Amino acid sequence: MKWISWILVLSLMLTGCGSSQKADSIGNTQTPETPALADTSGMDFGFSEADTAAADATDGDVLNISEDTVVTTDANIQLYQITSGGTYTLSGEIEDIMVTVDADNSDVILILDGATISNSGGPAIYIRSADKVTLTLAEGSTNTLSDGYNYMITDSDSTLDAAIFSKADLTINGSGTLNLTGNYKHGIVSKDDLIISSGNLNITAANVGLNGKDCVKIGSGNMTISAGSDGIRSDNDEDTSHGYVYLYGGCIQIVAGNDGIQAETVINVEDVDLSITAGGGSSASLMTSDESYKGMKAGSDIYITGGSFNIDSLDDCIHSNGTITIADGFYVLSSGDDGVHADTDLAVSGSETIISILKSYEGMEATNLMISDGRMEITASDDGLNAAGGNDASGMGNRPGMGGFSSSTGRIVISGGTVTLYASGDGLDANGTLSITGGNVTVVGPINGDTAILDFNTTGTITGGTFIGVGSANMAQNFSSSSSQGAMLVKTGTQSEGTTIRLADSSGKELLSYTAQQSFSCVILSHPSIVQGNTYILTVGSSSTTVTMSSTVYGSSGNGGGMDRGMGGKNMGGMDDHQGGGQMPDMGGNRSGNGMGGRNGGMGRNP
Repeated sequence: MKWISWILVLSLMLTGCGSSQKADSIGNTQTPETPALADTSGMDFGFSEADTAAADATDGDVLNISEDTVVTTDANIQLYQITSGGTYTLSGEIEDIMVTVDADNSDVILILDGATISNSGGPAIYIRSADKVTLTLAEGSTNTLSDGYNYMITDSDSTLDAAIFSKADLTINGSGTLNLTGNYKHGIVSKDDLIISSGNLNITAANVGLNGKDCVKIGSGNMTISAGSDGIRSDNDEDTSHGYVYLYGGCIQIVAGNDGIQAETVINVEDVDLSITAGGGSSASLMTSDESYKGMKAGSDIYITGGSFNIDSLDDCIHSNGTITIADGFYVLSSGDDGVHADTDLAVSGSETIISILKSYEGMEATNLMISDGRMEITASDDGLNAAGGNDASGMGNRPGMGGFSSSTGRIVISGGTVTLYASGDGLDANGTLSITGGNVTVVGPINGDTAILDFNTTGTITGGTFIGVGSANMAQNFSSSSSQGAMLVKTGTQSEGTTIRLADSSGKELLSYTAQQSFSCVILSHPSIVQGNTYILTVGSSSTTVTMSSTVYGSSGNGGGMDRGMGGKNMGGMDDHQGGGQMPDMGGNRSGNGMGGRNGGMGRNP
């Protein structure tokens, strides 16, 4: 039973846009390795008092925009102009009139209290100049803004292309509602910072929903975004301290034609209820080869320390051209490519991290993949966990689909947590080294094809934790002889789904027990109680045999022990304890001597 998936789905249904629920940790956790991180010292991951303090609707000038005088300018554009700093409350309805803010270096607060502004010739609100503008949604109010499909107004310094277009820092707060439609291109654009500290926003945009050039920061509130291209974007590529997205909280639902969230530099998530459908979802057809359809995408790093995430994307669900660190949160991911991909380091920690990857090509992929805690269940049509060197072919803005790394210097390190992999390719594929020092790992692999439970190029060691692997015997590879914890590879002949595997010590004490969830012909088992010199009883279905561990690792490189089964009965002691030195009979009488030097990539069968 794929229990983690059901726990995650139920948790997300129950929590909705409320606070995240937490789960007890399981697994043996050790101190995690530290990934290489980007420099974020110049980024502001916080909210000022001015950002969060919503002005009262009775403050400042209270104006009914439908009744006040309008200034007519050239190109038949009518303007409602604000030319000095201060607080202005706007109510009423205007059509084909643009509210403009031209206040030099002053601070301006615009309170929307039941305002409807539509402008067929340009933006609904255009902030030409100010030091900072705060747009407050008055308590209990519903406000509606929309721009035109074609713009008649132009600006010599900027390309106007959003229903709200700001050349200054823009903050949105308050507890009211804003319904906004960007018919021309974008919903809200700030050429500096775009900060949403609270409020209820419903945004529909032909292109990007929210675009803050220097940053986008969201503190709380409820938000729905339907965008023809990216849902949320920060695109400053000239300054490494800008171009980031910071999510402190809130409930955000995004349906995006391209990426759900895209940051030129860093995505930092502390806590959010986030739902994303990108590129039509994981089952959509490939649309354009040079487009990007990822759930969350960062040019450098992604840091996640909390929240609930439900992402269905045509390309990677969570993607970074640098490092990804996940330290908490609930995740339900479905991907047409990788569930989680980092070009360099991918580190998963936190006892309250629960990850369910329901669909993927490769579940998790990085150059260095480090898991120290949490619970995860991964279904992949190729490898469950893949570590390799180089850059992914489906990187920033490139094609979605089955991208791969370009070299073989990868590393998988599992030091804690509970990891369950359902892989149609290799379960653990390290195009370099594999190390398991703790935790509980289960690999369910296919019985056919060029696949293996374990696939590593140089060394694969186990020194702690537990490991259960079932899958194909064709390319079977056991842990390296340098392992300090006992491990056994046994070819069982073809066994059916539902077969129980039980390992006990010589006194009959059970060490491991597992009921197979698909057919298999090979098992790999490791447990702290498996030590050199001792004898164990392995039962597969109705057949039992003894295994004498004459060395730490029993069976390797396609030459695992065989298990004979008599007709209708058990044959105790039918296992040869030779340590991978030759060809062994398997349960079905076949012979196998396949070696395994590591395989880079390769598409397994689809489930």
